[in-house]
Amino acid sequence: MGLGIALKAFSAALFDAQKSDQIAKLLAGEPIAASKPAALESPKQAEPTKPILPAKPARDSAVTLLATLQREARLIDLLQEDLGKYSDAQVGAAARPCLQQCGGTLRRLFEIKPLVDDAEGSTVVVGDSPSPMRYQWVGEGTAASGKLIHPGWQAAKVELPEWSGQAADANVIAPAQVKAN
Repeated sequence: MGLGIALKAFSAALFDAQKSDQIAKLLAGEPIAASKPAALESPKQAEPTKPILPAKPARDSAVTLLATLQREARLIDLLQEDLGKYSDAQVGAAARPCLQQCGGTLRRLFEIKPLVDDAEGSTVVVGDSPSPMRYQWVGEGTAASGKLIHPGWQAAKVELPEWSGQAADANVIAPAQVKAN
C-alpha cells in the first residue's frame, strides 16, 4: 500500500510542479491548503419575461363595420350624398333599401336584441345600484324600479369580418371603382 502511494507521489512530483510543492510541504510537516473546488457558476437569473401582447390590429373595428355597411348596403354612399338636391320621396325611395340592408347586416353581425324584454310602459326593477350603462333615468329618479320608456339594445354576439389587408390600406372603407377605357 505504501509503495503504490509512493509511486503516485513520485509520478505527481515529477510531472506536476504544484503537486511537487504540496508533497514537499507535507514532507516538511507544513499544512497545505485544501484545494478549492472551482467555483460553481450560479445559474444566471432569468430576466423576467415581458408578457407578449397581441399586436394591435392594423385596422380599427369601426372601419371594418363601416366597410361592411358600405359593401352590403352602400350606407356611406347614401350619407355622403347631397340630399338637398332630391325630393323627400326620392330620398325615402333611396333610403328604404339601404336602411333595410343595413338592418339585416347589423342583425347578422351583432344579433341585436332588446336589453330589457319587458313591454314599454311596464314597471321594471333596476336594483339598488344599477349600471348606468344598462339603465338611464329619464327625469328625476333613483328608485329601485321605474317605468320602462325604451327597452335599450344589446349585441348578443359580435362577428365582424376579419380584415387581412395591408397596413397602408387599413382605413380604406371602400375602394375607388375604375372602369377600363
